[in-house]
Amino acid sequence: MGRSLESMAVFVRLVESRSFTEAARRLGTTTSSVSKCVSRLEERLGVCLVTRTTRTFALTEAGRVFQRHAARILREVDEAEHAVARAAER
Repeated sequence: MGRSLESMAVFVRLVESRSFTEAARRLGTTTSSVSKCVSRLEERLGVCLVTRTTRTFALTEAGRVFQRHAARILREVDEAEHAVARAAER
């Protein structure tokens, strides 16, 4: 499960950044690492999430669906962690 959340986070950051290079910079990793992570995610899901060119990428329909769900899941995980932290402060 941890690897799935990590892959989701990388993919969502990629979509937000609109660039493999910028996503890598924001994540503190390499462009190659982001690309490999997305490729492994696509392989695991059995779908193409992005169409790549040398200068840009575009989301496929599957990519748009996955991004929407992944972003929601990551927000919910963040909310759960914050709720637990607040509860522990009491």
